[in-house]
Amino acid sequence: MKYTLPLLSLCLPMLAQAMDLELKTDLEYNRSPSSNTIKYDDGEFDERDYRRKEKYESKTLFLLNQPVNERLEWQARLGMQYERTRDTKKEYREDGSLKKDKSRTEWQNTPIIGLGFDWEIGRALGGYHWRIQGYHDRLFDIEYKATSLAEDAKPRAGRGAGYETRLRLQGEYMTPVSSLFLTPRLEVKHERYQQWYDSAREREEDAEQELQYEASLWLNWIPPVDGWEMTFGPTWQRENKAERDSDTHRWEWEDEERWQARVQLEYETPMPGFEFEFKVERDLNGPDEDKMKYEVGLSYEF
Repeated sequence: MKYTLPLLSLCLPMLAQAMDLELKTDLEYNRSPSSNTIKYDDGEFDERDYRRKEKYESKTLFLLNQPVNERLEWQARLGMQYERTRDTKKEYREDGSLKKDKSRTEWQNTPIIGLGFDWEIGRALGGYHWRIQGYHDRLFDIEYKATSLAEDAKPRAGRGAGYETRLRLQGEYMTPVSSLFLTPRLEVKHERYQQWYDSAREREEDAEQELQYEASLWLNWIPPVDGWEMTFGPTWQRENKAERDSDTHRWEWEDEERWQARVQLEYETPMPGFEFEFKVERDLNGPDEDKMKYEVGLSYEF
């Protein structure tokens, strides 16, 4: 946070020359299904592990959009992201009594500054409205902490840094029904977090990264109501996650693959300015099967 004011002062001259300024806020809630795992020691009951996670996320961005021509637009990005994860982790004995409670609430507060672009390709591959969008965000002065610690939970406190890069290709195809459109989309995202020092436990936390690929084929429906739009369909997702061992400096990778179902509702006012978006996603398989994600997005162009 100590860098926010200097960054704002650097961005003010850019804001004065901007063609348009957009304020965007996304609110997200993730709920993973609870799990019960029984562990055995030499064939005898050892403990039953109960685990459940709930995550709340708020991300607010100021977007400065500067058109280069009719098809290409550059974007300056400045914002803040807050993440709160309630991690419930309990261990039970065979008689059902509590053995250990490691539950805690984890916080991650992240200032963001970055650059993006939006390039409208137009007609291609038999479709139209093809476009490529992307951004690269620097995540600086990330604050990590933990609160609401149960008796056996471990604390954490520290600061780190990282970056996030995303690239998306999306198009549109007509169908025999005039109000229905087929929307293919490809996306790749890379996140990386540097190694950081946990002052609460006096230890180094390993660097992490995640490479995510998505391929979607959605139906887009334009109902006979001005401003409204609905999108629904499947998404294939592959995640490659890794941690770098602080001793060997080698990355240890773990792959996950899943199918997701999405329903998305959008509203745009007749006059340009305000947009509303609501999404619901569910994991149909994979390690987090039945995980639900709800997201509300609000944006306003000045």
